Amino acid sequence: MNTSNMKLKSGTIKHIENEIKTIKETKKELTKMYTECEGEDRNHIPRKSLTVAFYNKRARKMQDIIDAINETYNEATKDQQKVIELRYWSQKNLTWEGIAIELNMHRNTAQNYKNDFIEMVAARLGWT
Repeated sequence: MNTSNMKLKSGTIKHIENEIKTIKETKKELTKMYTECEGEDRNHIPRKSLTVAFYNKRARKMQDIIDAINETYNEATKDQQKVIELRYWSQKNLTWEGIAIELNMHRNTAQNYKNDFIEMVAARLGWT
């Protein structure tokens, strides 16, 4: 999963990290949007109003981000998945040292796993 030849801008990295952190909330918001679109789902282009069209475009972007994160996570090794879980989805708020201790790996290894993950998500989204 190493994409070390990529150099992402710090803003892109922060944006992706925020999307990873908030993926559960994004899924909830997306479900609510589909419900509000009077039964339209993401596979149909609603044409009832500009509001619904806006929701559809926004929903597609949200779904693309969710898919990129999920696909990258599913392709990651177990160690890489654990790093992502502890860094972004754990209530423990561990430092890199804490994550490294918890997973019995060097801090740099944990950070490299995180960096590779972010680069793969960015590549899937075409943000590279």
